[in-house]
Amino acid sequence: MEKQNHIAAMDIGSGSVTIAVGGAGPDGKLVLTDIVSRPVQGVTRGEITNRANVSEAVRATVGEIEQKLGMNLSDVYTGTSGRHIRCAPHDYYVFVGERSDGEIRQEDMDALHEGMRNVQAEDGLRIMDRIPQQYVVDGRDTVKDPVGRFGKKLASTYNFVLGSSTLIDRLEKTLMALGVRARRTFANPVASARAVTLSEEREMGVAVVDLGAGTTDLCVWHDNVVRFVRGIPFGTGDINSDIHQQGILEKHVEGLKTTFGVAMASHVAVDKLIAISGRSPREKQEISQRNLATIIEQRLREIIGYIVEEIADSGFTGRLKGGIVLTGGGSRMAGIDDLFRDATGMDVRLALPDVWVADDSLPLAQDPAHATVIGLLLKAMDEESPARIVINIPNRRPGATTATSATNAKPEPEPEPEEEEEPKKKPKRTKERSGGLKRWFEGFLSEPLDGDEDL
Repeated sequence: MEKQNHIAAMDIGSGSVTIAVGGAGPDGKLVLTDIVSRPVQGVTRGEITNRANVSEAVRATVGEIEQKLGMNLSDVYTGTSGRHIRCAPHDYYVFVGERSDGEIRQEDMDALHEGMRNVQAEDGLRIMDRIPQQYVVDGRDTVKDPVGRFGKKLASTYNFVLGSSTLIDRLEKTLMALGVRARRTFANPVASARAVTLSEEREMGVAVVDLGAGTTDLCVWHDNVVRFVRGIPFGTGDINSDIHQQGILEKHVEGLKTTFGVAMASHVAVDKLIAISGRSPREKQEISQRNLATIIEQRLREIIGYIVEEIADSGFTGRLKGGIVLTGGGSRMAGIDDLFRDATGMDVRLALPDVWVADDSLPLAQDPAHATVIGLLLKAMDEESPARIVINIPNRRPGATTATSATNAKPEPEPEPEEEEEPKKKPKRTKERSGGLKRWFEGFLSEPLDGDEDL
């Protein structure tokens, strides 16, 4: 295999660690080299709660991908999920440069964006994305692209995607201790949505729901812009607890759910029974598949209720003509699309993360559980300077010091993470509007987060 530039992404979920390697093809689509996944313990609802357990799973997964591809993994893009992932609006404006004609030019847009990059989060939070929602010229004309228009003042509302700096630091430090540097950490809801949505759906408006084991991620697109992001601290793993409480041995629960589980009880015959092993090899017990489906449906309807509430909070209820795009490992449940249609009254599409993947790589993109890691690769491709790894160099020992990345091309200067930059001096013509972001920060910080103790 020849040396070539690749990007690596790692998704540490509540049930598994998944690493994907790939890069951009000639047509701009994602060419996947390989994807590996291993079970993980020590992650609760998207948050690392046992670093030793997570490190063990990450080390094994990194070792597997390195051995399969004959490469050294030194940099990854990663993501985070959980109830600490939220978004908040923030307003900003600049005065158009002093020219006689008053035409808005790209330099005015650059000044606006630069001003927003200088806005820092309150202690305890990290700004993971700054997404412009709309542009307003002279306080009256709302436009998608203001360049070329005339006015004196250019304003925009930005959607800040926020997460707990403590939990993100914990993730990144866990990787660094293993010799793997987190190039950048994205919000998983945004990554999953990047992987599974069609351009038409983003235009019409769509709610992307990624059903994971410990969390459910929600991302709302409308008019080709990410409008709302939220992590919901419930997932299909809660179904396992419900089944276990019915007297089913824990070792049988996952297999019972995935093999015989159905999302709607009305889809199962009343008299259909399932035989499973009991407490001893010779002991057998029978359970009703209808009762199993009832347990599953009740928990899923509860999760759907939270999703509906969050869509209402986003302000886009009734405006999402593209309906719901359902992905993630939990979307493999039989009949789950019918349950979502029944519970929400919206159109529902089951999605694989293959929309933006090259044809030759489609076999690797046929598992909805890989939506996040493939989305992380796509987000990385959107970056100006993607992380690079090297093919055909000796494998490093897991836990060794990070090797220096190298490519045939001259390496680009490495940008510092935005959250660690020193505040830059704002242009004189730029003026920040005091707004609701600080009040929102203060409200958010007053809510306790699990695992927010000092590292």
